[in-house]
Amino acid sequence: MSEIARRILGEITRVEGVRAAIVVSRDGLVLDAVIPRRDINPEDIAVAVMQIVNATDRLGKDFGLGNTDITSVEYTNGIIMVGTMGDNVLAVVAERGAMLGMIRNEIKKQRERLRAAI
Repeated sequence: MSEIARRILGEITRVEGVRAAIVVSRDGLVLDAVIPRRDINPEDIAVAVMQIVNATDRLGKDFGLGNTDITSVEYTNGIIMVGTMGDNVLAVVAERGAMLGMIRNEIKKQRERLRAAI
């Protein structure tokens, strides 16, 4: 992945509470990741994220809502937020107390830049 993409992912991880920013192909392959604390396995996240996106895409189509744009899943100890980018997705892993609105804005702001950099 390009240095520009790596820089963009780094900007995302500077949002308070964000633990990782990962670009995943629709095939479930990690294209790039910035994980400051190195406490997350990006390959594990990639597989799970694509299962989430595939399920939400099916749900959207079944109810005539279209494809997934941004989705978030909240767990007792953290959050995974995913934004689609055409053939790829941007997954952000954050701590439970992270500001969802800030992460969502960062995904919206950065995904077009990332798509251009890939």
